[in-house]
Amino acid sequence: MSDYVVKIALVASIILMGYNISEFATSFKTVSEKVGEFLNLAKENSTTFADLRTTNIVVSCILSIGYVVLVYFSDIVIWIVALVVVKLLLSLLLSDKRLMQVLRDGSLSKKNYLVSKLDALFNAVMGFAFALILVF
Repeated sequence: MSDYVVKIALVASIILMGYNISEFATSFKTVSEKVGEFLNLAKENSTTFADLRTTNIVVSCILSIGYVVLVYFSDIVIWIVALVVVKLLLSLLLSDKRLMQVLRDGSLSKKNYLVSKLDALFNAVMGFAFALILVF
């Protein structure tokens, strides 16, 4: 079983890295346009802020838990698993804070944009590092 888990964890790490690299490379203008589209869709569907926040937290938690489970069952030392858990919790908190700011202000501040860029960079590095650990 461990061999299959390692292969799935390797694929998940590469996907994590690729997604976060694309997030890191996205310009402020593009993100601002996406925020506007997001708010318009939420308004059209009469979605409440609580529903959006709950959905964000649930989806992020499910993906994070899945990744942590893969890391854990890849026979990696426990302190690396703990490091991954802490990083993903921090990303979840930052994501929730960013969502709340967007819902409250109707736009993304430059500061939150830069924080999200930094978070994406660290997530990409984490995915790359874990992929390297699995390969070697």
